[in-house]
Amino acid sequence: MMAIGVDREGLLTQEASDTRHRKLEKQALKGTVYIIAFYGISVALRMVSSVVLSRLFSPEFFGLMTLLTTVLVGLNLFSHIGLGDSVIQSPRGDDPVFLNTAWTLQVLRGAGLWVVTILLAWPVAHFYREPRMTGLFPVLGFGCVIAGFASTSLLNLARHMGVGKASMLELIGQVVYFVVTLIWALLDPSLWALVGGRIASEVARTVISFFIIPALRPRFVLDAECVRSLLHFGKWILIGTALTFLATQSDRLILGKLISIEALGVYGVAFSLSDMPRQIIAMFCSRVGYPFIARFAQEPRHEYRSIFLKYRLPVLAVGGLGLVFIICTGDQLVLHLYDHRYRAAAWMVGVLAAGLWHTMLYSTLSPAILALSKPRYNAVANLVYCICLFILIPLGFHFFGILGAVAAVAFSDLPVYFVVLYAAYCERVGTLFQDALMTLAFVMTLTGGLALRAALGFGQPFQGIH
Repeated sequence: MMAIGVDREGLLTQEASDTRHRKLEKQALKGTVYIIAFYGISVALRMVSSVVLSRLFSPEFFGLMTLLTTVLVGLNLFSHIGLGDSVIQSPRGDDPVFLNTAWTLQVLRGAGLWVVTILLAWPVAHFYREPRMTGLFPVLGFGCVIAGFASTSLLNLARHMGVGKASMLELIGQVVYFVVTLIWALLDPSLWALVGGRIASEVARTVISFFIIPALRPRFVLDAECVRSLLHFGKWILIGTALTFLATQSDRLILGKLISIEALGVYGVAFSLSDMPRQIIAMFCSRVGYPFIARFAQEPRHEYRSIFLKYRLPVLAVGGLGLVFIICTGDQLVLHLYDHRYRAAAWMVGVLAAGLWHTMLYSTLSPAILALSKPRYNAVANLVYCICLFILIPLGFHFFGILGAVAAVAFSDLPVYFVVLYAAYCERVGTLFQDALMTLAFVMTLTGGLALRAALGFGQPFQGIH
């Protein structure tokens, strides 16, 4: 009787676990469909916006905005304490006190960032010898204050994989940015049109966030225990994201000193086109992959790894196909859709996209390590990336000009993959066999795509390099 009782209890526990697993699988699949659908619309809108605005603004304007937004992104990442990540992984993530404490810290951080933009406006303008930045930067930075007041509903959506609503909110923000910028540019094609569009987008996003989950009404709370919990988890996130900024945004800051503002604007167009497949993978990993796999972090490690590998495989397959498409067609998109002033971006797209496969490999692996509450690996990986980037971009530019600098941007993060792979080995969630298999599939698919392109008479995507 005792053995039967134990068996029945074990059976019930297993059934409950399987039911939970299926429910999370269904939720993750639904989130993936939302991401693909909304990102498809987002890419189309971004392409239309980029093409239309490139005809209204000179590369100089885009280059200047690239510098301003890069510095602002840097400030955001240097002050990022992982509030969303903390809410996702914390057992108290649904506790109103915990949520409101996170929101209060979010508001304070936004206000602090705006003050920093005011203080840094003149030094940044002086460093890049661009007086216009002095007035533009604080106004652009005020968007941090607006974003800081966004409702706690966004934190709740992140925890529960509410991808549909979150994606819709971002899509609305893009539409508002494009419409406001376009109307403003038609009346006054100045830099203020680009800044005004971004501020309007933040206002729309923040206001709408309060209507997504009306029951969640944030209020100012600073619970000492919650603050300690948020900051304890966030300290490694802070270090990691600060290094992430240096790793992923420094290319524009460094190039801003090496090349002209006009050339930087052209580079920005090429980078945004080549980066589209990586962005959809990053969106999946942050909004579906991490929240999903974090729910299984307490399972036996072999089972955790098995679940992770199962859902990583199709993500890499889709991402690889996206990269092949961009490498094989990116230059043609630039040559046929963009204003002639941006033609130099054509060859850059293929070079930048070619260096994104290993980026996808570690980007899809990192969430499994972060879900195990091991953010320090991410910090170490990005430190390595920073060192490579700051050495290779100036060297590449010195010996090979803009080609060397662009190639350095594309491949400087390769060591990051090996650091993350080592971390996965240490945590018993290794992916080496899967990575080798998918890399072989990617190379074969890319070879076929390039052969098809050549057969159609388009030559090779890198033929415009000079």
